[in-house]
Amino acid sequence: LSINSWQAAASQIQSLLRGRKDRQETEYKRAFQTWNQMEMGDESEYLNQTTSISRVESMLRAYHPSTTATPNANSAVNLSQTAGVSIKWEDWGENVEVEAGYAGPHLKFPLTLANVEEVLHHIRTKPGVVLHRKYLMQLLGQSVGLFNKLVKTSVYDMDVPPGSEGKLVICGDTHGQLADFLWVLKQNGEPSVQTAYLLNGDIADRGEDAVEIFVITLMYKMLYPARVSINRGNHENLEMNRRSLDHGGGFFDEVQGKYDASVFMMFQQLFEVLPLATVVSKRVFVVHGGLFRRDGVLVQHLRSINRRRQCPTNTEAIEDALLFDCMWADPQDFPGVSRAAHRGANCIRFGPDVTKRFLGNNSLSLCIRSHEVPNSLRGFEDRHDGRLITVFTASNYCGQTGNYGAVVIFHSDMSYTVEEHMAPTLESLVQEYTSGVPSGDQESETAEQDMTMHGDHMEKHAKIMQDDMISKLKIKVAQCVDDLWWYWTQVDTTGSGKVPTAHWRQGMASALQLDLPWFNLQKTLVVVDAEGMVNYVDFLKKFKPEWNIPKMENGWDTQIVKNVYEALLSKDLTLKELTALFDQDGDGLVSPQEFKQALISSGVGLPETQINALLRAIDRDASGKLEVNKFLDRFQVTTLISQPQTLNPKQHSTPNNTP
Repeated sequence: LSINSWQAAASQIQSLLRGRKDRQETEYKRAFQTWNQMEMGDESEYLNQTTSISRVESMLRAYHPSTTATPNANSAVNLSQTAGVSIKWEDWGENVEVEAGYAGPHLKFPLTLANVEEVLHHIRTKPGVVLHRKYLMQLLGQSVGLFNKLVKTSVYDMDVPPGSEGKLVICGDTHGQLADFLWVLKQNGEPSVQTAYLLNGDIADRGEDAVEIFVITLMYKMLYPARVSINRGNHENLEMNRRSLDHGGGFFDEVQGKYDASVFMMFQQLFEVLPLATVVSKRVFVVHGGLFRRDGVLVQHLRSINRRRQCPTNTEAIEDALLFDCMWADPQDFPGVSRAAHRGANCIRFGPDVTKRFLGNNSLSLCIRSHEVPNSLRGFEDRHDGRLITVFTASNYCGQTGNYGAVVIFHSDMSYTVEEHMAPTLESLVQEYTSGVPSGDQESETAEQDMTMHGDHMEKHAKIMQDDMISKLKIKVAQCVDDLWWYWTQVDTTGSGKVPTAHWRQGMASALQLDLPWFNLQKTLVVVDAEGMVNYVDFLKKFKPEWNIPKMENGWDTQIVKNVYEALLSKDLTLKELTALFDQDGDGLVSPQEFKQALISSGVGLPETQINALLRAIDRDASGKLEVNKFLDRFQVTTLISQPQTLNPKQHSTPNNTP
């Protein structure tokens, strides 16, 4: 072949490869956008529910003035008092004894650097062995007192440390992903006189180790009060935290599994003393959500907000609207303010004109916010003519999206850099810190390495997100099955059990109330026949609920116990080995953490939500621990039988015939 022929062939191959890469990137980003809309649907559901409740309460107070709420009625302090949890933070943990068999680190106040480094090393090497309840309660109490002392208003003022080595590391959402936070500390150094840290909210929920991130951050806050701070995010909120991991929450279950409900309420009291925003060196405004629906907002207005309460969802009052927007607002590329229906009731988007006006009115140069994974799936996004940066620190968010994480680093001259990363797994970091040998995890990358999304990476995570999305859609379809059945049977006038693809898509959008790319999802979810029809009866059969776990009142836990029991039997363990599996420290008691670790290490295949639910069912006296013999006695083998259901499109007028 001639040189020209070789060049033409090489050019064609390059063109084909570029085309394949472009298709992979398109599919990857489409999968993320669809997955993200499903995730936001959980938050939207929460906001819609709480907004409806708020409207009803407002109506009741209007007709019954005697029920008018006090300004702090919906505060963690008020709720703690109602639940019998102490609000005297200085006494937290004082009457709690540390058992002789406790194998974790100890805290002694006032903290020393050596003490803090000991605990940090423990978390790096044994994250599954939690800090003792006494020490965590004391740390939370001391932190509440310190934030009360330092944060006099709802906006905190923080400076970048001076000198050539001075820097401030700003983290976005970490959502309980301990590996990302440990990686950031490894890359940038632990907090010190010269290295400051600001965590911009949403430490809680969605991940499994938010407690440990709080422990590390609060310990260093004790050591270097002016060099460490936390902004409050929309997930530092009681009702969000009480939602399950599958529905956008999970922090309550995490704390309940590791400690108890009293500790959870202490966390809530801490959340309400965190600042809503931070001004860095009088030039940079850092807030979790975004800017505001109201014109003429000054930082001074934000300072006067009453933050010692749960985030309101009713935005009629200006103070409530400002607090809400600090937690929930998102940017948009066009001017003005618009409703963000995908986020939920009362959420807004703000344009570049809003950002420019707010910064100008307050003599600021930059706004940094977090709250969402950038659509580019990078760890940061530069918007609004360079005046607004979104930073998101949790890489491979929820273990599915494959996105990069990032931090923003300000230097003493107020120049800044953005460092992106793909954190290694927590297991590989633990191995590295335990052995002292770098893990060599191929997934981890830093700013010095190539941040380009590779084709196999995009394909892998697009598949993971699609599978998770289909799983969640199955639940949504099961929840909306009556509406879907009704919608499709109205257009299926012949009772054939089939509808045109357009009607299938319209029915899904209408019944599920999700703005998803149904045309693309149609290829995955249904089979279209030669006439362009979808058999909706087969579709609903495919997505009907599986009744292998009965309702709670009928003993749902017995079926799960049966599955766990059979899985443990298959491992052929002796009684001694089985006892040691659940009672790891040999104290004769099974703690919530030991229970969870045993089931996870046994590979029984239960999601964390079912493990938490099973734990609550077994721990019927709510003591938090069980004697190991009594615990094993509670494993009973039972058999539950569910009856199949049938579908008949010709009987669609009768509600009882819906699937």
